[in-house]
Amino acid sequence: MSAKSSTSSVIESYRKRQQRGPLIAGALAVLLVVVGIIVLVVWLTGPNKPSIALFATDTPTPTMTFTPTLTPSPTLTPTVTLTPTETFTPTPSAPFTYVVEEGDSLALIAEKFNLGENGILLLLMLNPAVDERGGIVYVGEEILVPNPGMELPTATPIPPDLPRGTTVEYKVLPGDTLAGIANKFNSTVDAIVEENNLDNPNDIFVGEVLVIPVNLVTPIPPTITPTPTFTPVPSGPTATPQAGGGESNPPCAYTENADFVTQLRTLVNDFRTQNGLSTLTWNEQLAAAAKEHSIDMACNNYLSHTGSDNSSPADRVAAQGYSASLVVEDIYAQPPEYGGDAQAAFDWWVADAQHRADLLNASVTEFGIAYAYFAESDLRGYFTLVMAAP
Repeated sequence: MSAKSSTSSVIESYRKRQQRGPLIAGALAVLLVVVGIIVLVVWLTGPNKPSIALFATDTPTPTMTFTPTLTPSPTLTPTVTLTPTETFTPTPSAPFTYVVEEGDSLALIAEKFNLGENGILLLLMLNPAVDERGGIVYVGEEILVPNPGMELPTATPIPPDLPRGTTVEYKVLPGDTLAGIANKFNSTVDAIVEENNLDNPNDIFVGEVLVIPVNLVTPIPPTITPTPTFTPVPSGPTATPQAGGGESNPPCAYTENADFVTQLRTLVNDFRTQNGLSTLTWNEQLAAAAKEHSIDMACNNYLSHTGSDNSSPADRVAAQGYSASLVVEDIYAQPPEYGGDAQAAFDWWVADAQHRADLLNASVTEFGIAYAYFAESDLRGYFTLVMAAP
């Protein structure tokens, strides 16, 4: 081979190498770009992608639609004011406590709670302490008020032909006394006191339940010499009684007992003397007023200072022609066959604070006493003591 051809071959080989070099470099450059793009895409879309908002998020952002606020037009419909719900107050089914207020009395309390015509008696029945002091209540005192519809206890039926000594329960009613109860059951005051362990025979109250031994005695009316009766002159509600002297129409077949009257006169004046007071002078007009009332109570079967004609003690005294500046009347009733004599009447008056004060009233100067017995009345024997000052 010639030198010229050898040189041409070297030059041609060099040229070929020079042509392949740029092609390889371009291919590598394209490859790097493609790899770079792939890496960039993976980075931007992978779990560790940057927070650059180059791509849409997974959760599309909602399009906000603007809604205009409507202003309501005035209406002609008036605004309705709701009526408050009333609080229900249950009606008591049993007696309830009430605190006495300024100006209260039993009558006002009965009216306040609509207790009806028996309201005062029901209040007395439920409050023995108030009953004992004559119905007086004190401000701040707690008393029991009967529930609506409460009724007074009714009389206990008396079974017929019960064996002697059989015991029955009895509810005390207004106006009851142990003597009257004993009379109803043919019992005795002592037996009732013993059966019920009573410390004071007069200390019973309306509604109290007593155990009564029945048919212990067969009552026999005492033998009392009758005295002339009288009938009232028909001249009004305070008619003046006058001696009947055998009137054919007496108020009832009552009798009197002069021994009871004489004994009671002595007891009253001795008691006043013992307490440093002057004795009372007997007055026939006051005695006639007392007699009128005793007969009225016996014949009409009641025990009260108000007469069956609605007369008061002062009315009866005035009807006898006695002009009084002060009148005091005490009454007592108990069958004599059960111990209702003058001593029993006196002892009861002395034991009771108000009646004791009456007996020791320094303002009275004269008195009159009467007694009437009627077997068909509940209490049978009725005492009346009238004291007065001209």
